[in-house]
Amino acid sequence: MSYQRMAQMPLLQGHTYWLAEPQKGLLEKLYELEPNPDPVQLFEGTAFSPQASQSPLLFSLSASGGLASSLADNPNALTGLLITTQASRAQLLQQLRSLLEARFLQGRKALLRYYDPRVASYLLPTCSESLQPRWLGPINDIAWYGGTWADEFADGKQWHLLRHVQQPDAKIPATPLALNDTQLQRLVDQGYEHFAWRWLADNKGYAMAQTLDWIKTGIAAGHTEHNSLNAWLDSQTMAQGAQNG
Repeated sequence: MSYQRMAQMPLLQGHTYWLAEPQKGLLEKLYELEPNPDPVQLFEGTAFSPQASQSPLLFSLSASGGLASSLADNPNALTGLLITTQASRAQLLQQLRSLLEARFLQGRKALLRYYDPRVASYLLPTCSESLQPRWLGPINDIAWYGGTWADEFADGKQWHLLRHVQQPDAKIPATPLALNDTQLQRLVDQGYEHFAWRWLADNKGYAMAQTLDWIKTGIAAGHTEHNSLNAWLDSQTMAQGAQNG
C-alpha cells in the first residue's frame, strides 16, 4: 500500500529534505539542529518568484539525528513535509517546482499549495500508482504530520506516509500538472470542512458530519456567500433545537 497513516513517525531512508513554508522559529530551529541546512526557495525561477517572501524553503537534513529526530519527539514544533530521494537536489527541486502550478476546469491555472501539510492530507492520498510517476517523479517518500480540518476537529492528527511503489527513477514529464476529478473534489471537501471547522469553533456541541450536511444543503439552496451560509447554519441549529424541545 503506497499511502498509510500511523501514530509514530515513519522510518525514512535515502537523502532527506524538509520542505516548509515560512513560519515562526523555522530558520532558528534548522540552524540549531542541522550542520548545513542550505535552504533554497522553491519559488525561485518559477512564475511565483515575485512572491519570494511567501516561498516555501527546501532544507537538506542530516542522515541521522537533527531535525528529523526533533520532529519524531515533537511533531507539532514545525509544519512541513519530509521528503526522501536518491536523486540530486537539482532533480528534486525540478520535480517539486513542477507541482506548483496546477491546471483544472478547461485550462484554468492556480498555485497548488501541496507543501502545506493540511493540503497534503487532502491531495497526496489520491496519488494512486498510476498517478505517482507525475506526482512523485524521483521522490521515494513524502511524510508529514497533521491531517484534514475534520481530523483536527476530532483531535485526529497523525503521521502520514506516501511511498513511491515503483522504482523512483522516472523522468519528470514535460506535461503540466492537471488535477483529476477526485483531486478537485478533495479540494472542494477542504473548503467545506474549513468552513465547518470555523463555525464549530463558535458553536460547540455539534458534530462535524451533521454540520457538513447542513453546509452542502445550504449551498445547494443558494447560500454561497459567507454571511448567508452562516445564517443558514444558525437557522438549522434553531430548527433542530425546536424539534428536540
